[in-house]
Amino acid sequence: MPYICGVAEHPRTAAADGEPFLAAVLASSDDAIFGLDSSRAVTSWNRGARDLFGYDDAEAIGLPVTKLVADHRLREGQALVEQALAGEVIQHAEIDILRKDGLVVPVSLTITPFGERAAVAVVRDISEQKLAAATLVESEERLRESEVLAHTGAWLWDGQDLVQWSDGMYGIHALGPIDFDGTLESHVAPIFPEDRAAARLLLVEALASGRTFETEYRVQRPDGRTAWVYVRGQPVVDGSGRAQGMTGIYQDVSERRRAEKDRHLLSEAQVRQVQAREINDEIVQRLVVAQLAFELGDQDRARNALQSTLATARQLVTGLLGPGPVEPGSLRRSTPAESS
Repeated sequence: MPYICGVAEHPRTAAADGEPFLAAVLASSDDAIFGLDSSRAVTSWNRGARDLFGYDDAEAIGLPVTKLVADHRLREGQALVEQALAGEVIQHAEIDILRKDGLVVPVSLTITPFGERAAVAVVRDISEQKLAAATLVESEERLRESEVLAHTGAWLWDGQDLVQWSDGMYGIHALGPIDFDGTLESHVAPIFPEDRAAARLLLVEALASGRTFETEYRVQRPDGRTAWVYVRGQPVVDGSGRAQGMTGIYQDVSERRRAEKDRHLLSEAQVRQVQAREINDEIVQRLVVAQLAFELGDQDRARNALQSTLATARQLVTGLLGPGPVEPGSLRRSTPAESS
């Protein structure tokens, strides 16, 4: 009797009316389906098996099943076949098969025992799934690396009390997963106390209005460091356009903030330097006038010049210093001996 996937075709009866249809379905299945007998040889071979393994029917029938398993998985494949022939159902075992052209392909293997020491094997190519999984892992790894390099992190809020953090968020806050319980309260807790209320209100109002927001505020880290973060959020909307939550990023901009502060201080210092030169020039000119008056014996003119110089110096220095504090010694000018 002919076999379809290891199942013998019996003479037609009323109960067997569905057999031709079933045989046609199995024969045309995209999955590779073949039968095995007690000698561990192939007894049937469908189109899917031809496409996957590369053997035509004449080559496959009678072929030892060990020829279909990749060398490095041979022992595992033999064990699975023996288990199936002993009556055990093997479901979705992942193994590598060997095509006729020598190509190794990852597959999902199901073997169902049938009759006396016979079995039916269903093999599905999972190389695309493996590639997709590997690509996802690589993508996630690249995301983690990019977050570290860019000092960024991603967050997701469900609009109620659940917040999820990416690895980058933990890095920015110098916290571990055990330190963050995934609640909105934990999300805003590290924000600097003076910034926290405004930051939380901005988040809630953005959700209510369904609008994107951007802001910067400070967060406190367990190591005592205060970090400045740039925060951007955008609504997650449902099919009707209603905001159901928020998603966004954090970026540690502490270095940028420090650089901006340093540039501001440098600019301020340069301005004061220019002002100091102007003061010096003004005072020196007036002192020169006083010196000439003394040399000419004009005591009154010299006295008036000195008084005018002192008044001008007080006015200029007061305007230069402003209301802020001045560090002791910061206005002290070095002598020629000190500068040499």
